[in-house]
Amino acid sequence: MLELEKHGRLLVLRLNNPAKLNAWSGAVREDIRKALASADKDPQIVAAVITGTGERSFCAGADLSDPTMSIPSAAAGRMTAFQDFYVGIQSFRKPLVAALNGFALGSAFQAVLLMDYRVAHAGVRFGLPEINSGMPCITGSAILSWSVGPMLARSIAVSGRFMEAQEASSLGMLEEIVPAEAVEERSLQVADELAAKSPEAFAETKLWLRDLTLPALEAAFARAAEVRAKEEITRSVKSGISGFFAGHNARNA
Repeated sequence: MLELEKHGRLLVLRLNNPAKLNAWSGAVREDIRKALASADKDPQIVAAVITGTGERSFCAGADLSDPTMSIPSAAAGRMTAFQDFYVGIQSFRKPLVAALNGFALGSAFQAVLLMDYRVAHAGVRFGLPEINSGMPCITGSAILSWSVGPMLARSIAVSGRFMEAQEASSLGMLEEIVPAEAVEERSLQVADELAAKSPEAFAETKLWLRDLTLPALEAAFARAAEVRAKEEITRSVKSGISGFFAGHNARNA
C-alpha cells in the first residue's frame, strides 16, 4: 500500500505494509511510478521524499508471495514493468530523496540508488540478497557497477551479503547518517534544499545522468527477462522462495 502526503511544497510517498516489511508488489511500484509522473507535472510540488512505515524496514524489495515470480512466461512482462518503474524514478525531474527508516533490500536497494539523495540512521542495512533465494542478480549488478564499480558490485551481488549504513556511506551510496528519529525530518530539509536549485538545471542534469546509464539498464532488463524465462532458473527461484518462507515461518512459530 502506498500513502501520499503533502508537506507544503513537498510530496511524501510512504510505503505502508509493515506486516510484509513494506515489500512492494507490482501494483505498488506502478502506484509510485504514477505518483511521481503526476508530481512531475504539478507546479505546486517541487520535490518528493519516499519512505517506509515502521522502524524495521524501508522496503524488503519485491513481494515474494507474488505467484508470477516463478512463472517463466511472466518473466518478460515483469521485467518490462520493473524497467518502466526504474526509468520512471530516473525521469522524475525534481529532487527525489530516500528517507531510509529501515533496511533496503533487493529491488528497493536498486531503486534507492537511482534516487538523488539518501538519508538513513546507523541501524539501516542494505543488500542484494536475490542470490540467496535462487534468483540471478542481473539488474542489481548493473546498477551497482555504475554506482561503485564492477569489482565491488561482483562481491555484493554474488555473496548476497548485507552492508551496514557506515559501509554504504564510505562507498558513496549513502549521503547522510542521522539519528533514527531525525531521518524523515532531515530528508524533508534536503528535499527543500535541492528544490532551491535552478529547476531547469536540476532537471537537465538528472535527465543526462539517466541517459548515460539507460543503455546499460535496458541491456540488464533484456538479459534478466531472458534468464528468468529459463526452466532451470524457475526451479531455482521456486526452491529459494520456498526455503525463504519455510525459514520465516520457523522463526515466527
